[in-house]
Amino acid sequence: EVCRDKYDAVLPLVRLLLHHHKLVPFVTAVAELDLKDTQEANTIFRGNSLATRCVDEMMKIVGKHYLKVTLKPVIDEVGYPTETSLGLLSPQWCPCLLDRHSCFSSENLRYYVDKVFREIVRSSISCPTLMCDVFYSLRHLAAKRFPNDPHVQYSAVSSFVFLRFFAVAVVSPHTFHLRPHHPDAQTSRTLTLISKAIQTLGSWGSLTKSKLSSFKETFMCEFFKTFQEENFTESVKKFLDDVSSTESKEPSGVSEPVHLKEG
Repeated sequence: EVCRDKYDAVLPLVRLLLHHHKLVPFVTAVAELDLKDTQEANTIFRGNSLATRCVDEMMKIVGKHYLKVTLKPVIDEVGYPTETSLGLLSPQWCPCLLDRHSCFSSENLRYYVDKVFREIVRSSISCPTLMCDVFYSLRHLAAKRFPNDPHVQYSAVSSFVFLRFFAVAVVSPHTFHLRPHHPDAQTSRTLTLISKAIQTLGSWGSLTKSKLSSFKETFMCEFFKTFQEENFTESVKKFLDDVSSTESKEPSGVSEPVHLKEG
């Protein structure tokens, strides 16, 4: 109510609360307010509210090193594939255009999606404790708001960690300092397809017929049918369980300091 545009206050507010170790209770409070206006479980934390923007900024600040160790090697490979990875001489030899006339490109995309997905679901040990604490809170708030929906506790977490964190970092690696420059058109197309796949796989639940029918392109529908395996769903569930747990994690390498103050 004080700010004309409340989003102008989000970044400094998040930095201030991080410094005083008060971010989790604040996010819990504004998320609870957000949920009061949420009528459908399948739309949970999908809009740009104060709560979701705060979590977005928090993930960008404290999750920078987490993204780097999880995604950067794969992103680099997408931009500069090597002969050892796909038997290719350069990116131009195998673009992920994925249409009905390019089966080899479909295999190429499947390779990248598998690799990105595998790196994500086994990265929970590297997820910053603060992110885990926030996800734990959001998960229990969602379950309390929609007690009859057993899946909402997972979709509340996946809507952030998959849709608003990993998928966004894949499609725009330069904005997360995973790449020095904006990718060229061909690489950008590949990253966009990978990002869409990660969003779809990360959405809690199996790839149902209704989800597959949402793809306008027939070849995309056919491509995602190859992912209709129970182990993908179980991997996502285990990952979401792990990153929304408050159990202490083993230290996983040297982390970078969190930069709170500019100038």
